[in-house]
Amino acid sequence: MHEPEIYKGHNTKDATHWQWLQQTRGKPVYMQEVDPLIPDSVAYPLKEAQELAGVNEFGTTFAYMAALAILQGYEEVQIYGIELSVTEYKYQVESYKFWFGFLRGRLGDKITSTITHIGNNIFAAPLYGYEGNFALGSDYFADRARRLDGSWKSEDKNLTNIKKAIERAIDNKDFENVQRLTLDYQKAAIMCGQTAGALSEAQRYQTFGERYADRGGFEHSAASAQKEGEEKKPLVWHYGGMAEYVWNVWRQSKGAQGAGQVKELIFKMGTTAYDMGAQLGAYQENILYINKYDSVVQANGGLK
Repeated sequence: MHEPEIYKGHNTKDATHWQWLQQTRGKPVYMQEVDPLIPDSVAYPLKEAQELAGVNEFGTTFAYMAALAILQGYEEVQIYGIELSVTEYKYQVESYKFWFGFLRGRLGDKITSTITHIGNNIFAAPLYGYEGNFALGSDYFADRARRLDGSWKSEDKNLTNIKKAIERAIDNKDFENVQRLTLDYQKAAIMCGQTAGALSEAQRYQTFGERYADRGGFEHSAASAQKEGEEKKPLVWHYGGMAEYVWNVWRQSKGAQGAGQVKELIFKMGTTAYDMGAQLGAYQENILYINKYDSVVQANGGLK
């Protein structure tokens, strides 16, 4: 059986590439280091290229070519035949743009490019602050606020009723019911807080009127709310744990002082749970706006 010939440095696009490299052509073949089997091989000046850029931005072959052109003193550069595929566009285009800009900075108008991607020039992005923005509109936020307000009122009423039930159970020394109601109170406080946080965000954006909705603003608000919510979470468990400890002591002593301490800690836990829920609700509401914003952009032919 004939075994296929294996070439050193096999190129998946050209099986004869290694043979081609071994031929003398009188032109440099830049490599990581000189290879004695390749007569025209030259070590690429990587250190000099890195020092030239000041950053390690070499995510595409073009980056090495651009740096080399500057190091060799070229005064004019023309770029052709770099058709960025989907994969290359995602992982290499940023490096291409960096070095294109670097060349423009060094050579001014003595550089041209015909780089496109799926028929669109990669330098034809919308002008930030001028193009590509749109307003979700005050009506959208007003509608969100109306829906959330109805839910919040219902949940707030339920939270108040549970709170009153806890007070009655404590007054009646109904220990087991106090424990059960405390768990219900915590869940209800978080849920009511979530709706309150979402409602607050809808009302806040409603005041913006018809100004452009800034996706970056949604992202910033979501991140801030998430951070504050995470900071409040340990306090919820802290007060909950203290309430459980004091509840056990109160159940044994049955004293009025213990009852007062239990009540105070339970309601501190509830207030903190409500505040934590509000941050979670604000986070979720802004994520909703981000998704809504992106869906409208896509519907209008844009990209995320």
